[in-house]
Amino acid sequence: MLQEVIQAVRAAEAEAEEIKNKAQAEAKQLLRNAELEAAALKQKQLAEAEAESRALLLAAEKECEQLVVPIQERAAQEREEMLAAARNRQEAAIALVMERIVRPYGHS
Repeated sequence: MLQEVIQAVRAAEAEAEEIKNKAQAEAKQLLRNAELEAAALKQKQLAEAEAESRALLLAAEKECEQLVVPIQERAAQEREEMLAAARNRQEAAIALVMERIVRPYGHS
């Protein structure tokens, strides 16, 4: 009878060891699966964030272009107005020089 008890205890210990090993293997597998899922989720969220960032940047660039065009047009118009005013002043300056310097000395 003692022999049977010892065998039963050893069998119970072996079964407990097997259950423990299976539980550890399952825990490791669950951890690996969780790490893989987390990495996949991280990659997906990163890709989504990058796509959203690109879309926001593109929208901001388009908005800036829309703001810049009128400014460029206004600057070009002002430049032309300044050139025209400078030409007018140049003509007036030439006429003044002709009137004050050239005509009194008889060079016409």
